[in-house]
Amino acid sequence: MILRIRLLLYISVICLLILSSTFFLPYGFSAIHEGWSATFWLFISNTGGTIGVPLITLLFCILISMHYKGWKSKLLVITGALVVFSLVLGVFARLNEFFIKEQLKVERPNIIFLHETMGFDNEAFYSIESKDERRVFIEDFFNGQLSQVILFDDEPLHSKVIRHWLHETGYSFPSGHSVNAFLMAMLMAYIILFIYSDFRRRLFFALPLVWATLVALSRVILGVHSPIDISLGAALGCLMAMLIISTRLIDTQLTPKDAVT
Repeated sequence: MILRIRLLLYISVICLLILSSTFFLPYGFSAIHEGWSATFWLFISNTGGTIGVPLITLLFCILISMHYKGWKSKLLVITGALVVFSLVLGVFARLNEFFIKEQLKVERPNIIFLHETMGFDNEAFYSIESKDERRVFIEDFFNGQLSQVILFDDEPLHSKVIRHWLHETGYSFPSGHSVNAFLMAMLMAYIILFIYSDFRRRLFFALPLVWATLVALSRVILGVHSPIDISLGAALGCLMAMLIISTRLIDTQLTPKDAVT
């Protein structure tokens, strides 16, 4: 277990260092104009959202179940893993969105940009409690005052980025995508290290953390989060995962007695 934790700590530090580069490199708002870049980063961001995370979780649980013999064992592993992931991710997602963010009330970078450059009333926007009503408020602003043309650095925004901004109407800190992606990735990486003993397959433990890093970066690149939002969010996700791992719950539940040899 100590070796597995060391490996996780090493790669998580590398990932956090990569995210810290957003403080001094021009990542912010760098993929919001027309072109393949915006489409690519929107896709990456969506994999860490409300649709992407459940799909990735289900796929991962199915892949892990292949390590066990018999349909009964496979179904138990899939069901158990889905329940655990759903509870852990779901509880914190709601805690973050409806309590932590609402207490800290940090405005999103794209809202600050609209306020400073186009006169968007950010105070009126955030005074609205319902996110659906906030979405209507900002959509009316786009359609009414800007004639559906929104410029950043004298170039129009990608229409998909505009729709993304319309969807992201909550507060900014910490980044829920970053927290959930790193929490999920750390648990997945540990499970891979726990189940597989051969070096070649164990190397795949890095893939979930590469994905989580890209998801976090996408939030800054699309202008909906700041560097501190994603860096501290990712660190919080890693910390929560390590606390769960330290309970040895994963070790006891993923017993190798039914494993494929």
